[in-house]
Amino acid sequence: MRRTVALCFALVMACVGAARADDDNPAEPTDADREVIVTCIAKAGDEGASALRCVGVVSDPCLAAPGNDNTVMMGACLERESTIWDERLNDDYKALLAGLDGEAKDKLKAGQKAWITVRDTTCDIESGFWLGGTGYGGALTGCLLRETGTRDLSLVALRTYLEQ
Repeated sequence: MRRTVALCFALVMACVGAARADDDNPAEPTDADREVIVTCIAKAGDEGASALRCVGVVSDPCLAAPGNDNTVMMGACLERESTIWDERLNDDYKALLAGLDGEAKDKLKAGQKAWITVRDTTCDIESGFWLGGTGYGGALTGCLLRETGTRDLSLVALRTYLEQ
């Protein structure tokens, strides 16, 4: 009997795993999501507007979509865009670092470490209001998204300035 139950459980789990493998992960960013951010930043520059308005350009419509008004989907929407800004930040930081040497490079490294401390403290305070509640994860991810996007745009602006 135990073997039959174990076999049935294994078959059910295999089917569930196969079904999940075919489903899209709503927290996983797509190339189209990345392009939305790139286009928004380019358009902001063309219009003389602040690229800061591009932070949220993927997550905001996702959050407003029908059926995404639950904790899991809210977290997925925020995580999707947060991942993109984190990728951008890492790439832009490395590119900026590669163009510096000596004291300037050391200052950028120290500044990035200080920024990480400020980001983490800021997001710890913000998400702390939700500690123990279902909104904690979304509050933390939303804060990380905003802070990371803002930092990335700041590094891009610095690099642009230095290249002039």
